[in-house]
Amino acid sequence: MINIGRLVSAMDDMLRRTLGEEIEVETMLSGGLWNSFADPIQIENALLNLAINSRDAMDGAGKLTIEVGNAFLDDSYSRAHPEVAAGQYVVLAVTDTGAGMPPEIIAQAFEPFFSTKPEGKGTGLGLSMVYGFVKQSGGHVKIYSEIDEGTTVKLYLPRFFQSEDRITTGDNVPATGGTETILVAEDDEGVRATVVEMLTDLGYYVLKAKDAQSALTVIESGAHIDLLFTDVVMPGPLKSPELARMARERLPNVAVLYTSGYTENSIVHGGRLDPGLELLSKPYTREALARKVRHVLVNQAQRRHTNPAPLPGSEQPGDIVQARLKLLLVEDDAFIRMDTAEILRDLGYDVIEADSGEQGIELLRSADTNTDIIVADVGLPGMSGPAFAALARKAFPSVGLVFATGNSNLPDANRFSGSVLLPKPFTTAALDRAVKTAARQRPIA
Repeated sequence: MINIGRLVSAMDDMLRRTLGEEIEVETMLSGGLWNSFADPIQIENALLNLAINSRDAMDGAGKLTIEVGNAFLDDSYSRAHPEVAAGQYVVLAVTDTGAGMPPEIIAQAFEPFFSTKPEGKGTGLGLSMVYGFVKQSGGHVKIYSEIDEGTTVKLYLPRFFQSEDRITTGDNVPATGGTETILVAEDDEGVRATVVEMLTDLGYYVLKAKDAQSALTVIESGAHIDLLFTDVVMPGPLKSPELARMARERLPNVAVLYTSGYTENSIVHGGRLDPGLELLSKPYTREALARKVRHVLVNQAQRRHTNPAPLPGSEQPGDIVQARLKLLLVEDDAFIRMDTAEILRDLGYDVIEADSGEQGIELLRSADTNTDIIVADVGLPGMSGPAFAALARKAFPSVGLVFATGNSNLPDANRFSGSVLLPKPFTTAALDRAVKTAARQRPIA
């Protein structure tokens, strides 16, 4: 439970340093701001993303206006925008004096990988991430823009009546460190020295490298490494994403944390973000570094506990190994599908993805696809989730079924024996529980 105005005020200095002296930044906060329920880190990333997009639209010089206020979206607005519920919202608006956008660009602005920037300058993921975060928070996004008149992006987050949670800061709470070993790969000598000093002060044992190739040499030396902390863009033929993949091949339990001056960055593999991507945006404080490093290390320890990597030579003849369940995830919303697939993989499942029932059927028919459980959205476009499930059960009578839905009354879905309803929005624990239940209840062929 947060007050967005307070959060935006705390970011003022960082925004000015990030955008540069040629961008005039004006922040306007209304009195009596309501509270919202959202992840403050996601709000910070969203605002930074919008600000950087605005800077680029203004060619590095212009005025950026950030406003936070209360808003009421009435029934007439909701009728014109059926995806929006009428009610009270807190609105965060970012306005620039840049080139503006024509209607056809506005219509595509939130699509993943769509970008008007030159190749190599952006992946088109920044605005899609903003859109996904706002939608997951129950909110609404609107773009207003005219050619040569600038652009305003408004983020609406629902009002909540609970009191604001007290957010502790690094000024009064010591940052938590650890004793793990961290390899820092950073080409900027000044930044590298500062990061090494901060991590050492936090208790970590730190190794350092000036580029990706040097970092790989350290990894191949046989040194024990718990976390690879690497800048996204460094000189040399070996790129950071490739370094991370090679590190994981040699050290299956190593955690990876990227850092970048942009939240919209170039870490894309096979048309999507690398699985398990963690990013710390520059500039960052000692406390932000400490929190993020601790978060990544704890998450990696949890994954190791859930799905430990076998030690070489540890397999014994006759050992009975529990096979990992193979899941087919069918979800048309790209953001929900991406997040859910990542969660399922972190839980130890093998996952293949489909964006429609039709694509799901194609995957099931492929000779190399062996599926134990299907997790399907009920409201799929075209072929519905239950219709897809009926075809899947006809071909594979013993497949387990999980129906994800915002509607708790689905007699059409309940006709499938052993099926499990998973109410949206769901937690990681609820998703894991639904899959395990479906595995226990699936029919015997």
